[in-house]
Amino acid sequence: MERFHIKKNDLYLIGLLLAAALCCLLLVWLMKKEGGQVVVYVGGEQTASFSLGQDRTYTIHAGNGVNELVIKDGTAYLTDADCPDKLCVGMGRIRYDGQTIVCLPHRVVIAIEGGEAETVSGSDDEVIDIVAK
Repeated sequence: MERFHIKKNDLYLIGLLLAAALCCLLLVWLMKKEGGQVVVYVGGEQTASFSLGQDRTYTIHAGNGVNELVIKDGTAYLTDADCPDKLCVGMGRIRYDGQTIVCLPHRVVIAIEGGEAETVSGSDDEVIDIVAK
């Protein structure tokens, strides 16, 4: 049985790969930015948008189920869902631009996006916070 020997060039390669991985992690960490709003999509269509800065609870009524969204302390997360696997509830808290929570059985996507908004489609208290030129 032949023994494995690490050579000098192997150590250089391992060091180079570790340095590259650390640079990539540092770049990702430096590039992430706080999101400004939570956007709710049901069946691919936007149904609601809320500011991450204002604590609230919102019930998402999908065609075949219900999810309970909580926005608290600048994070968004699901506390309850009536889907069979409840994987979406276990996805944790999201707060950075681009992060999502997905409930496949209900076809619900909760995404963090930049900017500020406060609208709920179909509600009487629809508010527009930003006007673009």
